[in-house]
Amino acid sequence: MMPSQFSKEDHIIRISKSVFVSNFLDSFRSRDLWNLCEPYSKVVDVFIPNRKSKDGKRFAFVRFIKVDDLERLIGNLCTLWVGRFHLHANVARYERPINSAPSVRIPLPHNSKLSGSYAAAVNGSKSSYGPPASPLSPP
Repeated sequence: MMPSQFSKEDHIIRISKSVFVSNFLDSFRSRDLWNLCEPYSKVVDVFIPNRKSKDGKRFAFVRFIKVDDLERLIGNLCTLWVGRFHLHANVARYERPINSAPSVRIPLPHNSKLSGSYAAAVNGSKSSYGPPASPLSPP
């Protein structure tokens, strides 16, 4: 039997859906967001960057598996309240290509210190996959 070239983490990337989440408390941590989202679908990763959006709000990326209807999941997440904040959720703008980097390991449940993570994407670091930092940057 020939061993698979894909790891468990690569398989999760293939079957997962990423959701961009914003408008939550400054004191909210990744575990809090994980627990808030878990009842709606199986959460496998949460990343909250240290930086804020252009309008000064915190944001996060939540990765789910076993999602039957992404629009329904997002609709359900948008009904949640965190304190006095109404949670906002959208499909993550950039998904990682499936076959571009089978050897990249995505830690579970979350660790932002490795390259190829959401942290690298948010910080504009070049990684072996994903969109370039700027659409006008040279290859």
